Amino acid sequence: MARSKEAARKAILDAADLVLKRDGAFNMTMDAVARAAGCAKGLLHYHFHTKQRLLVEAVGRISTEREVQWTQAFDTADPHEAIDRTWNVIAQEVESGTLRAWSSLLTLSDSAVDQAVSKASARFRDQITTATRDLLARANCESTLPVDRLGWLLTAVVDGMSFQLAAGADAEVLADAYAAAWLGVLSLTSPLR
Repeated sequence: MARSKEAARKAILDAADLVLKRDGAFNMTMDAVARAAGCAKGLLHYHFHTKQRLLVEAVGRISTEREVQWTQAFDTADPHEAIDRTWNVIAQEVESGTLRAWSSLLTLSDSAVDQAVSKASARFRDQITTATRDLLARANCESTLPVDRLGWLLTAVVDGMSFQLAAGADAEVLADAYAAAWLGVLSLTSPLR
C-alpha cells in the first residue's frame, strides 16, 4: 500500500531525527536515513532534494520538540519544581541524543543549516527568557536585571550543564550546580511591586 506524501515525508523526518540523535549531523547520510525510513533513497530526494534541505527541516523539528518540552517544564508556579523539571529536560535531552543532534548541527559548516540553527537558538533563548519571566511573576518576583540578560544567562547555564552531563560529569553534582545557578538567578529578583 502506497503511503501518502505527508506520511512519507513524516517517516523520512522521523528517520532523520533518529539518525541525527544516534550518529550526529556529520555522520548522517541520505542512505542511512532511507534505511531508517524503510524507503528508497530517491524518495528522500523527491521530498527534500538535498541533504541540506533535510537538515534544515530537521533543525525545525528538533527545535520545536525542545520548545515544547521546556515550556511544559516551566509550566508551574513553584520555582523549586521548575528547577527539578527543567533539570530533567536536560537529562532527557542528553539521554535521547537530542543534545548530540543539536550540537552536531551547531558545528556543521553549512550556511543554510547555520541560519536555521541560529534562528532556532534565538527562539529558544527568547522562550527561556519568557518562561523565566513568567515563572518569576507566578512566584511574585521580578528580575532586577533586564529579563533578556537573564535569558542569556540561563540559556548558557542550560547549554553548559548539558555538555558537562553528556561528557560524563557526575549527574548529582551537576544537578546541585544547576540548582545553585537558579539560586543565583533568584538572588537577582525582588518582590513584585
